[in-house]
Amino acid sequence: MEGAERDQIKEPEKAETDFERECRNFSLSGLTASVTEGKPLDGRELEISQELEQRNGPSQKGGIQVPWAVFDLEERADLATDASAGTSQELASRPVMNHLQRFFETSAAARFGIKAIQVSGTPAFPEITGGGTMSWVAEGAGSDATAITTTSQTPTIKTANARYVVTRQAAKQNPAIESILRRDLAEVMREGIDLAAFQGTGANEQPTGLENALTGARAINVSDIASFTELHLRATTLWESAKLSDVSGINFAGAPILRQTLIDSLITGTAVSEYDRFRSAGFSGVWSQQVSAQSARDATGKGASNVYLSATGGHAFMPTWGGVELVIDPYSESKSGKIAITAFAFVDLLFQRLSTHFLKLENVQDRA
Repeated sequence: MEGAERDQIKEPEKAETDFERECRNFSLSGLTASVTEGKPLDGRELEISQELEQRNGPSQKGGIQVPWAVFDLEERADLATDASAGTSQELASRPVMNHLQRFFETSAAARFGIKAIQVSGTPAFPEITGGGTMSWVAEGAGSDATAITTTSQTPTIKTANARYVVTRQAAKQNPAIESILRRDLAEVMREGIDLAAFQGTGANEQPTGLENALTGARAINVSDIASFTELHLRATTLWESAKLSDVSGINFAGAPILRQTLIDSLITGTAVSEYDRFRSAGFSGVWSQQVSAQSARDATGKGASNVYLSATGGHAFMPTWGGVELVIDPYSESKSGKIAITAFAFVDLLFQRLSTHFLKLENVQDRA
């Protein structure tokens, strides 16, 4: 009886594992071929799409729902064992990461500390804004509860639209078309999400990125060349406001030109650069053109960009609703023999403790 109950508990877990495995084997090229040739969807692709519709509700854009695993470029074994000496050859322990997280982990936003999470409906993210202090008491004594104040944020669905065009000949004849479609669509979507995370305007259906979320005292106009001293000074400000125990919790993000500026700036009489000092202090940076666009060059060739600092620790999220919807259009580009593939993802951005855990440095120059 006890064994039967254990098996019954395990069954849903096994079913979910089987579904994940099927999602990894979803054929994006097979889906494209079926729609282009006017054939009904069948087999694995039909079953997965139907299962996703059952879980997430009907398609919002009239497309075909596909799993995030379609854009997961990582190959991994379904089973890993620890065969090292002194072990019982049991499953090796390893971090568990879903397809959405694996898709997102190589993006600049994720490396900066923004966490992708799956949500449904209209979730609320609570945040303590005051109170909740700790007290020291004598043996046998107690303390009165401290009143706390809270607020909450509710993300709203924003629709990300990624369009990709492939020739009919490539779709039919290229043996690598499956990996090419996965790679290119994933890159387009990652680039767009990174851009929104840092530069999203909050208007025209865009999420609000850090550039527009950080204002007032959290936006510092540097108007000087990037230097280790300047960056360390601002990191110290964040270190104190976020009450961190060390600098390892501080993340930097900037345009690639900022890294080049730090590398080119040598300490007088040495081969040590400002970037060497930056790294030796325990900092690391995320360098991406999606983080900040360079301003126009002035008459001296000088440009400027923004730099962002975070002490995230679970204060930045990218809520995602459902899977991805694909609309495959074999008609609009038919004159040139091409197929248009449009991917829709439903996401938003949410930042908490902006007044203590984030900082924006404006007009950081790349020339003296």
